Amino acid sequence: MDIAPPPDTEPDDLLQAALLRLQRDTGADLVLLGEVLSEPVMRVRSLCCRLDGRWLESFSYLLDTHPCGAVPADGGYRYLADAAGLFPQAYLLKDNGLRAYAGLPVCLHAGQPNGMLVIMSRQGFAAPAQLHARLAQLAGECVFRHGVLADAVERARLLEAGRVGDAFFREYVLDNPTGVSFSEYMPPVPIDLPEAELVDRLLSTAFVVACNRAMARMFGFADVAGFLGQRPLDLNGPDKGLRVIEYWRRMNYDIRDVESQTVDAEGNISWVRGSALGSLRDGKLAHFWTKRSDITAQKRYESAIQHKVHHDALTDLPNRYWLQDRMAELIEDHGRRGLRFCVGLLDLNGFKEINDTLGHAVGDLLLKSIARRLLKGLKPLGAELARLGGDEFAILIPETASTAQGERMAQAVRALLSEPFVIEDLNLPIDGSLGLAMFPDWSDSAEGMLRLADVAMYSAKQGGHPHLWYHPEIDKHSKRRLALFSSLAAAVQHDEMFLEYQPKIDAQSGQVAGFEALIRWQHPSHGLIPPLDFIPFAETSAAIGALTRWVLGEAIRQGGEWLAQGRALGVAVNISARNLLDEQLEPYILACLAEHAYPARLLELEITESAVMTRPAQAMVVLQSLRSHGISITIDDFGTGYSSLAYLARLPVTSLKVDRGFVKDMLRSDTDQQIVRAIIGLAHQCRLLVVAEGVEDAETLRALRGMGCDQLQGYLIARPLRRQAAGTWLAAHEAKPDRLAF
Repeated sequence: MDIAPPPDTEPDDLLQAALLRLQRDTGADLVLLGEVLSEPVMRVRSLCCRLDGRWLESFSYLLDTHPCGAVPADGGYRYLADAAGLFPQAYLLKDNGLRAYAGLPVCLHAGQPNGMLVIMSRQGFAAPAQLHARLAQLAGECVFRHGVLADAVERARLLEAGRVGDAFFREYVLDNPTGVSFSEYMPPVPIDLPEAELVDRLLSTAFVVACNRAMARMFGFADVAGFLGQRPLDLNGPDKGLRVIEYWRRMNYDIRDVESQTVDAEGNISWVRGSALGSLRDGKLAHFWTKRSDITAQKRYESAIQHKVHHDALTDLPNRYWLQDRMAELIEDHGRRGLRFCVGLLDLNGFKEINDTLGHAVGDLLLKSIARRLLKGLKPLGAELARLGGDEFAILIPETASTAQGERMAQAVRALLSEPFVIEDLNLPIDGSLGLAMFPDWSDSAEGMLRLADVAMYSAKQGGHPHLWYHPEIDKHSKRRLALFSSLAAAVQHDEMFLEYQPKIDAQSGQVAGFEALIRWQHPSHGLIPPLDFIPFAETSAAIGALTRWVLGEAIRQGGEWLAQGRALGVAVNISARNLLDEQLEPYILACLAEHAYPARLLELEITESAVMTRPAQAMVVLQSLRSHGISITIDDFGTGYSSLAYLARLPVTSLKVDRGFVKDMLRSDTDQQIVRAIIGLAHQCRLLVVAEGVEDAETLRALRGMGCDQLQGYLIARPLRRQAAGTWLAAHEAKPDRLAF
């Protein structure tokens, strides 16, 4: 862009006038005075430049591709008759058809040759032998180190720096989605004024003198101009303004990242995170700047996560996590006040037969219908309903004086289930067995209360009773569980444990990325014991240490065996929060790795986010130490706990596993799909690998690939396999031409 004055007039600016005379005397087509800058790249930024008959706005060009690049190193004058031929990448010459070049370093400031005085010509210079003297005359000490011309150069430098700063402010600050404003007190307010006068002046004498568009929009202004001149009193009103000022004073005029909820005129709720930082000078508040960010989307995401954590995906009823938290609240409150509450566990009779005969789709519809009927029918009794999983529901009566209200609830449940449910034109009869327990008769903990209700429910089912209250005489199941628990430690020694391996594949290539090792217990008397029946008990005792070490030893041995076959496959092992307290865990792992020549980088330790958050400081130390040896760390079941990526980013985590609950329903739930997409995106921002478990159909696989998920695991790929079967599956999978075709 051209700048004044016109070419046929002598400029008033002394620097422009000097360069114009140089151009006329030498016949140059271009004359330029520039400053040499080294950061972030070596370049020359023009302070004053004339091309033909035009004054040009400031620009920069690189030194390393230009003939002037050698001048700072030479420290002297350079003349090139064919500069364009010698420097084909010198775009300043190329773009303007310039050929001949003459340049001399000059001292702009600090007595250093940190400037360039350059002339260029298309046809060559008539008297090249005189160019050096002419340039030196203009670049002499009397010109650039002293006098008004030096001031003109400095003004040009400052104007250019201001222009760059203004452009940065416009592009970054003005268009930033975070609202920013600067307000000035006119005049500054002494903070030792009487309170009433101080508050009045804080509200009424500060005026917005600068802001960006986002801040104006947040307060309902169409543009920046309308927001300028506003006062705290104008923006907040007298009541809210007074509360804001009082809080600001209590915080010593320094509020940072405070979250608050706002409601607009249409009743829309939004969340903002704001800061207000005042500047105190000599006991007076001179000005302050504010920052506001709209965090409504973040809050909605967090709310969706919390809802998912505490609610069942199928029925949208509260789940086990919610029930445990709710019971813990009641126990704390009722224990202090001497009150009682009742909890019941309802297990449906005949549901498994319906589910197996008519399919899971019908079974899911039946569960939804049962949930709706129970929720509506039990509401008049003040009961709260939750689904614990499968066909099991929990019913909570938050306050009751005796078992009479529990009896009424049991009769209501029986009546509600007595009428068949119509699902896809089928009348499906179903009833249930209900176990009841009263706080604090036999237990004073949430876990204990649920166990008592569970015992009563199984006794009711076995005895054919519609409902039964807990009493120690019926507690036979606890004896069975105690027997299992007592034989758990010996199970490893008696070779009752074995591992199954479930493969994980690369989402893009289909290649096998590794296996997850899963423990199984084949009891000599009770048959195959599901992990959920013994792992939770093991995690509450020292038995988990022996179990975990056995799994690690077997998994590492198997990984070493695959490696010896030429397959460098990763093996993942689950560890618990209690393992983080085991000082022998790390040396045991390192010893196993050395024994089986298995690289640490192929071993992956999976730990749930709830276990990490149970002991975050301990987890940080132990996991960092393990990670320092090259062992990978994965957060399992991510999204079901209470942590955040911001916290997990500080841990030495290498990957996240998206909980199967999100993956399973994401094609039927926009919320689940958005949560999965958000977790993948945020994890990648933290440079974490993302594994999706629970992939059970090809549509889900394709959707996850499209979202950029890194690895996949689930029944679609393969169920957990015994060691030999895993080897057979692996060979067959490697031979597949299309490894993503399932």
